[in-house]
Amino acid sequence: MLWYKAWLETRSRFLASLCGITAIVVLLVHHLEDVMRPVGLSGARYFVALRRSTGDIFNSGQHLLVAIWMLAVILLGMGGLIRERAAGTSSLTLALPVSRRRLVWVQIAVGVLESIGLGVIPWIAILITLGVGGFPVSFSQAVFYLALLISGGLIYFALAMLTSSLIEGEYTAPAVAFGVAILSAMVCGTVNAIRPYADLWRFMGGDNHFSDGASLLRGPFPWLGAFAALSVAALLLLTSVAVIQRREF
Repeated sequence: MLWYKAWLETRSRFLASLCGITAIVVLLVHHLEDVMRPVGLSGARYFVALRRSTGDIFNSGQHLLVAIWMLAVILLGMGGLIRERAAGTSSLTLALPVSRRRLVWVQIAVGVLESIGLGVIPWIAILITLGVGGFPVSFSQAVFYLALLISGGLIYFALAMLTSSLIEGEYTAPAVAFGVAILSAMVCGTVNAIRPYADLWRFMGGDNHFSDGASLLRGPFPWLGAFAALSVAALLLLTSVAVIQRREF
């Protein structure tokens, strides 16, 4: 029942985000196919150029996906008991024979699964679009990009959860979460001292592994960076649960 309740609360935001993200990335990939398709080549040179074009399309699609995915998962993180309190319906939820802790963790679990779905399904659409267009499909590169997106980007979902646990208001909490996310991206992207360690945009986009010559992601997967990002996300989520447990309703 709790899982279904959490799904109902986020269903409209998830489905709208999923349709929008998928449509946008598919249109971008279709456009780039026409722009980057090699012309005037034959034989092996054609296929080499076609494969490199695929890598460039992957990279462009990932960067667009990072931007809109981040906005979508912040919206997914909005809600919960604080929002219900503002709407005057929290007493019904709190009357259920379960702890606040379990209520929040179920909401977090549903949100994480939906966030992963917002990354996986658009990437499947990208691969299908490329395959239909006659471009080579690299599942390993797609998985590499997807792992970077999810491992680095769940921090934004966790940030939204913490914000919605601290701040009431239909529009105030999302505005604060978006503002903090954008500000942190600007600071981490411009301050050279911390940029190599904290620039999530470059991490999620694969910039640290992209090879211009081959238009592919190179090198081993950054397990340490992914673990650090997921650890920060877990810490934010634990804080969110602790805040909800201590609040008066």
